[in-house]
Amino acid sequence: MRFSLRLALVALAMAASGCRPSIGDRCIISTDCSTRGDRLCDTAQPGGYCTQFNCKAESCPEEAACVLFNPAVPGCSYDDRAGAGGSRIARSFCVVACETNDDCRSGYVCADPRLPPWNGFVQDKVQDRKTCLVASADFDVDGGASFTPRPPAPICDLPGSNVAPIDASAPTMGTDAGVVPPLVPDAGPGDLDAGDDASDGG
Repeated sequence: MRFSLRLALVALAMAASGCRPSIGDRCIISTDCSTRGDRLCDTAQPGGYCTQFNCKAESCPEEAACVLFNPAVPGCSYDDRAGAGGSRIARSFCVVACETNDDCRSGYVCADPRLPPWNGFVQDKVQDRKTCLVASADFDVDGGASFTPRPPAPICDLPGSNVAPIDASAPTMGTDAGVVPPLVPDAGPGDLDAGDDASDGG
């Protein structure tokens, strides 16, 4: 009896480990991807997409690559405060790796995420890994080799030729006399001392 119970538990554990969802699998809610909370369901992708958000270099499972999407704002000539994490709108995800379109689910293509229209940035050491990405209407079935990118939308350009540079610094203050007044005026000789208005305690 004990042997059969142990055998049943071992078989159940093996079955459960074999059914663990992988990066790129379909999902509806995050527990479809992991009950431990280490993977989430990106419901913005067709059919849901099991992934890890905010991945760093070499942090994804071996079957996936860490890709930073929107590393720069299109049409902006300034760097958008790009640092190690990319632009302020950049997001990184673990994306399942592939070699051919047959490795991907329906609605997804095997492509280099660095190419248009995705324009991603692979954060791992291996930069040329292809991944399963949502098929774009602009994407050709040849893996993007014949894709002609559209010019970036001028979302950061203002009309007119005399446009001041983008600057978040404080404005310069000046006066007609050329002297900048202090932000807090100094105490004058007629001002009372703190000791004068304190009552004698003793």
